Amino acid sequence: MAVLDKIKRAVRGEVKLTTAAREAWRRSFVSLHQRQERAHLNNDEPLSLMPAYGRMNADELLAHFHGPREAKFFSGLIPSETAELIASAERIVSEHSWPLLGFGEQSFGKEIQWRRDPLSNYAWPLDYHRDIKLVRTDGSDVRVLWELNRLGHLLTLACAYTSTHDERYSALFFTQLRSWAEQNPYAHGPNWTCAMEVSLRAMNLLAAFEFFRHSPQLSADFLEFFLQLLQQHGNYIRRNLEFSYIATSNHYLSDVVGLLWLGLLLPELRDAEEWRDFGLRQMLLEMDKQVLADGADFEASTGYHRFVTELFLYSFWLCRVNSVEINPRYWSRLHEMLGYIRAYLRPDGFAPLIGDTDSGQV
Repeated sequence: MAVLDKIKRAVRGEVKLTTAAREAWRRSFVSLHQRQERAHLNNDEPLSLMPAYGRMNADELLAHFHGPREAKFFSGLIPSETAELIASAERIVSEHSWPLLGFGEQSFGKEIQWRRDPLSNYAWPLDYHRDIKLVRTDGSDVRVLWELNRLGHLLTLACAYTSTHDERYSALFFTQLRSWAEQNPYAHGPNWTCAMEVSLRAMNLLAAFEFFRHSPQLSADFLEFFLQLLQQHGNYIRRNLEFSYIATSNHYLSDVVGLLWLGLLLPELRDAEEWRDFGLRQMLLEMDKQVLADGADFEASTGYHRFVTELFLYSFWLCRVNSVEINPRYWSRLHEMLGYIRAYLRPDGFAPLIGDTDSGQV
């Protein structure tokens, strides 16, 4: 029915017939891929490293990650309010409590249930990701669950760890990530239903790991687990891109940015170079498509303008510190996007709410 609607739009002149045809072909290819994915879900994909790292034994690979690496992460992320930061980290450790999507601080219990909506208490099923109905009428909201499973609170622990070297923070990072993976097997459940969410989670995990990889608690066993988990994230994004020939949005931009980050920060993985090159190329194409001449995001929303600006800003910064060149005209466009934010901010520093928003941040 969706393809038929696209054809009707093409007949009315809203979409070119060639574009509608390409979209119909793409959807048929996606449908074929879905059937293939279902058939091979129970076949575990082994960790695939670049040859130089694949020849290392577990202890050598661990020593490599403990030391200086080819991949560089940007500095300057530690908040200046150190006492407030550590207090937040302490509540995460002692109470499993942290703020969630504008609903204030929530407590997630002694054993965190990663598929349970913390507001409605609905427990989402562990079905194949394409079988899960995301829109419900019982008061549950998958976007609340997704925010929990972006795992942004692990960045608070990571920043606090860098300031204090308190190994309780690293221990909780390792424990919670194991717990998360056990409750969310690849391609099953609500936390594998949206490539954008997988991308944002991957970015948070990559950022947090850059701090925790120096912990003496990082073991060879956990390192292999972590690399395989992030390999799954990259594979899922690449196989489930939220792309359409009709239109793309902040979702597809998030997808390709996630691949760019995985490629830049985990060059040890076999597919890292392909992810990096594809992600960079598509990110710049999306900037050409999604950012208007005055620097505004085409979705006409102050909330989403800030969100996509963050995606571009952090990614451009990450490329710079890893010596990946970006044409100056894209830097100029980013400057225009930042200028647009400065222009719409009120004197008190808050932004007017214009258009759609979900309070999401990178």
